[in-house]
Amino acid sequence: MTTLSTIAFATALVAVLALAFNAGDSWFCALIALACLTGGCDAVYRGLDLWAFVFLLSGTGFTGAAVHAAINKPRRQQPR
Repeated sequence: MTTLSTIAFATALVAVLALAFNAGDSWFCALIALACLTGGCDAVYRGLDLWAFVFLLSGTGFTGAAVHAAINKPRRQQPR
């Protein structure tokens, strides 16, 4: 297991633990995006082209989801 792979795994574990402790969607998606992009860099380093493409594509998708979640925070209703 390379250093990049270990960092990606640890980041994904932190994301899942943050989700378990009720972190926001933007935090979860941002951490998973970071894990995917780090895993993609590891796949590029190892020369695994298909895995690199999949990791980098999913990291891009989770980055978009994190931005969307940060911009469109759920509105809380005011008590009447």
